[in-house]
Amino acid sequence: MLVLRWNTGKTSAGRLFGRYGVGGRPDFFRLLFGAVAGSLREKFGPQGEEIFNKIRDSDAFRRSSREMFDALKEWFFNELAPKYGLDKGDIFMLITEVELDLATGELKWRKDKTEFYYWVRSDRCQQVAPKDCKELAEENARLRRENEELRRELAQIKERLANILK
Repeated sequence: MLVLRWNTGKTSAGRLFGRYGVGGRPDFFRLLFGAVAGSLREKFGPQGEEIFNKIRDSDAFRRSSREMFDALKEWFFNELAPKYGLDKGDIFMLITEVELDLATGELKWRKDKTEFYYWVRSDRCQQVAPKDCKELAEENARLRRENEELRRELAQIKERLANILK
């Protein structure tokens, strides 16, 4: 059993789950297969490529990768998107753990080990407006007047001090 940490990188739902990849295939599979192949190469060196080729062609790998795709897609659209108010084109990243059975090639997604990050689009950010702008404007004007009075008073004190020192 090999446990690998998989990071999708910054992506969108359309790119990860949709038909925007090479040949209309979602980027999910390219990213997942790349992570599995890279982990096998890292763990087993040059033999990792051979192990990946054998695993990639197994029925268990094909079936389980499709099941993982469907489960992650369902989780994203049914739980995450409504919870965080995600819309088409929003950017996010998933970091998760995947178990790979080296004997059968079966993949298992560890949902409980999954982290989700998303970026809030600037067009959704609103400037926070004070509840009572008129009250704050009056306070601002009062403070400006007070500041000017204190500046005049300070100038007078400096002038008196200069006269005393002469």
